[in-house]
Amino acid sequence: MINATDRIPRQSLYLAGHNLSVAVAGEGPPLLLLHGSATHSYAWRNLIPYLARGHRCLAPDLPGMGGSLPAHYETSESYSFDEQLSSISELVKFLEPSRPVVLIGHELGALIAAEYARNHPSSVAGLVFIEGSFRITNDTRFDPDIRGFLANVRGSQGAPMILTRNMLVEFYLNRLTLRHLGPEELGAYRGPSRRDGKSRNAMLSMIRQLPLKSHPGPIDDLASEIRTWCYRTTIPKLVVGGSPGFLVPQPILATTAKWPNTTTALVRGLHFLTEDSPARLTSLVLDWLDGIGHTSPDAVQSEGPTGVSSSINDVVVDNDVVVDAVVDVDDSLPRQSVLRAPPGSL
Repeated sequence: MINATDRIPRQSLYLAGHNLSVAVAGEGPPLLLLHGSATHSYAWRNLIPYLARGHRCLAPDLPGMGGSLPAHYETSESYSFDEQLSSISELVKFLEPSRPVVLIGHELGALIAAEYARNHPSSVAGLVFIEGSFRITNDTRFDPDIRGFLANVRGSQGAPMILTRNMLVEFYLNRLTLRHLGPEELGAYRGPSRRDGKSRNAMLSMIRQLPLKSHPGPIDDLASEIRTWCYRTTIPKLVVGGSPGFLVPQPILATTAKWPNTTTALVRGLHFLTEDSPARLTSLVLDWLDGIGHTSPDAVQSEGPTGVSSSINDVVVDNDVVVDAVVDVDDSLPRQSVLRAPPGSL
């Protein structure tokens, strides 16, 4: 089963004018994990305990989201793409000034990762895009309810939808997760946004920036430039799409296989793949990191500060049936148990 509890420690930093909350775990070559529009670092809770066995994992809550308290949230325009990117650049400069980093991004987090790599190629050891927004998506192929939601959120209805009704969590997150999210999980995602409706302005800003064919947005040109850059750069890349998927279904994933030095993979899930297939994602990322040499020699034997007491080999995948794990990050808890998800239960 998938663990709903997040025990990964956080650090608070003040960078680029923002109070940032950063999940930090493990030792070794650094990984920077960047969430998307509807989530925060909680989304990585089932991956980090294993990635941290041989890596230093840094998972920030982007400015104004999760535990990163908004410094100024008068309008959604306060959280532009450039501002989010600047905060990540300062974070890397502060926490990992000398070592090359692998950036792992979901949705718009993938676009931030790609633009950081485009600006700092010598500082990046690799890129992982998980259902990433690296192109202008043809939203005419979305289901009507999702297409209507994304259209409405860009207009006058957007502010009440997100600031008052919290529909990024209550609708978008639920609708685009294949499995049923439990009360603890939904509570964790709702928690930071309960402070004040205006504190969700960062979420509103991010979802309005999602590059869509029917609704031109502020970073469409950037998304097109990054897609072109991906065809040229030799930085190692892992691109993960979903089945049935959302932004990166199998036909879109196939186009990324033409990028140089790129590995592609498909996992079961819609958009929020860290919720639908965390064990499969973990296994894919660990194998890929090993393949590009971004790992510690003693990764399996080492024990990071998260206190995970089981081998990374305990994350099992059998013919695309996800075997999700109870991930314990406390030495006092029993060793991980592995459960096979019955067919049709995902």
